[in-house]
Amino acid sequence: MSRRRPPRVFISYSHDSASHKRRVLNLANRLRSEGIDAILDQYESNPREGWTLWMEKQIRDADFVIVVCSPPYHRRVMKEEVPGTGLGACWEAHIIYQYLFDDGSTNWKFLPAVFAGAGVADIPRPLRAFARYDLGAERGYKALYCQITGQRTIAKPPLGVIRAVSASRAAK
Repeated sequence: MSRRRPPRVFISYSHDSASHKRRVLNLANRLRSEGIDAILDQYESNPREGWTLWMEKQIRDADFVIVVCSPPYHRRVMKEEVPGTGLGACWEAHIIYQYLFDDGSTNWKFLPAVFAGAGVADIPRPLRAFARYDLGAERGYKALYCQITGQRTIAKPPLGVIRAVSASRAAK
């Protein structure tokens, strides 16, 4: 019996603070412990091809990209941050925007997610039209995990048989 390759997920986020980086690392570690090949910059120390090409390859090769959105992430993507700050998030966002453009604004790959303290306004506009995941709640994590693994949280029942309805007689 051959096993299917585990889903490969790249996590895109901004280095907002030490606690935010820790939350993202905990997310990646949890996904990995539950059979998802989560890829994160924190697992790397010095990619041979350099960070920019490494990021592009991770986005290209991932089955899904979890885009962890936060107020600083949004500011960096929108170029409203101090110049030179958060260049990695800006670079990844440009790559993601280009994929969305090339795919005619359809999206099957990029999964916007927020932790507590972030909301819809922190999600870049092109990703707001798609499902988003609240990682501050266990149900949000479960929905994200189900999306990545192709599972559903609610099973669709089988389709029944059309029943015959007897015609009524017209009143006289």
